[in-house]
Amino acid sequence: MELRKVLEAVDELSPDQRSVLMMVALEGMKYIEVAEILGIPLGTVMSRLTRAREAIRGKLGEGPKEPLRRVK
Repeated sequence: MELRKVLEAVDELSPDQRSVLMMVALEGMKYIEVAEILGIPLGTVMSRLTRAREAIRGKLGEGPKEPLRRVK
């Protein structure tokens, strides 16, 4: 049942977010590899991945992850 919810949440992602998530999470590719293959900046890969993960957490009823603390 839980897997079905995750798959449904992934299906609801935008194609851009879904492709980055699949390449990183399932294929185990490095961010820089994904950026090169898709022809997009590294920051865009990171942004899409973050938004995809947040969307999935939201659809599964989990709250957002706590932000990282800044170390000075």
